[in-house]
Order: sequence, then C-alpha cells, then structure tokens
Amino acid sequence: MAGVSELESALQMEPAAFKALYSVEKPRLEEENLIFFCQMGKRGLQATQLAQGLGYKGARNYEGAYREWFQKEG
Repeated sequence: MAGVSELESALQMEPAAFKALYSVEKPRLEEENLIFFCQMGKRGLQATQLAQGLGYKGARNYEGAYREWFQKEG
C-alpha cells in the first residue's frame, strides 16, 4: 500500500482510480478494521491519525509495529 507521504491523496482518490493504481478495492469510510503499521510505530500512528481525519472511523494503529508482529510469528 501507499507510504504515509502519499496516503492522504490515495484515500481521497475515486474508487476506480485507487483500484487501478493499487490493484485492490479502496477502503470504505465505514470499514471497521483498517489497520496501519510500520517498522517502529511512528508512521503507523501518523497514518492512522490522517485516515481518521479523512473520516475513516475504524482506522487503527498496530502499536507493536512490525517488530512485535515478527517476533510473535517467529
């Protein structure tokens, strides 16, 4: 998916343009499980706050970030 720097414009795209660019359906505003994460946690939180500001009420940040997820899977 998009990096934080392009997230705002991506989430404001028309659904067809979003799908053409990212090859997946654009998340709906009412999506309950729109989870953001990054390597350490800071960018995931920024992405979550940005999405919430655009009306994605179900946007959440995986606070443990990729490091925690990787440790649990390993």
